[in-house]
Amino acid sequence: MMLVAFQLGLTGLHELSEAQWLPSSKGEMAILGPVVRNELFFFVFIFGAAILLILREWQTASQAKIDRDSLNAAEKRLFESQNRRQRGWMLAAATASLAVILVLTADFIYARANSAPPAAQPVDPVGNIVRVPVGAVQDGAMHLFTVSTGSQSLRFMVIKKPNGWGVALDACRICGAEGYRQDGQNVICRHCASAIYIPSIGDQGGCNPIGVPAHVDQDNIVIDISALAQESTEIPK
Repeated sequence: MMLVAFQLGLTGLHELSEAQWLPSSKGEMAILGPVVRNELFFFVFIFGAAILLILREWQTASQAKIDRDSLNAAEKRLFESQNRRQRGWMLAAATASLAVILVLTADFIYARANSAPPAAQPVDPVGNIVRVPVGAVQDGAMHLFTVSTGSQSLRFMVIKKPNGWGVALDACRICGAEGYRQDGQNVICRHCASAIYIPSIGDQGGCNPIGVPAHVDQDNIVIDISALAQESTEIPK
């Protein structure tokens, strides 16, 4: 119960930080996000608690004071046999729990290390605007683009929403330019694993991508490069 309460406390802290009711930082979200969003860590906590309980029982058993002098030879042999059997089971259980923790942790680290950022398609600006053909982005998937302006490269996303288009930088005001990936009906922050509901993309708040003003002109989504550059100043370094 204490572990469940601890996880719920972390979840509450993460949600309040994401809603910006509490001060938050990129480092904090990197720690809290995966713990809250990934059930793997809950199992790690459970196995960790199991190891602690096993070690505690082991220590208690080793410290038990028994007047062996009052036992006869047969009782002493039985006592030693029971102790060896108990130590064997405790050692096996502790080893198995530790192995599970290591495997789960290694799997998480491997998955995170190999989750390369999605490729972004370069687009050439025309004057001070970027045009993205509607036909290229109306499949409901998250599409990433990059546009170069001077010495700066701006990375942004376009995604079809039920009520229009979500246009935003591939970055947020909390986690910075770590980027996003799509998972079904959600867009996932690659830094803190927060799930962003697609219809909310472009809205301000939490770990939502930083929205960028855009409009549709005939068959193109038109984005002002100066608006991209202005919104990019909101990205924490």
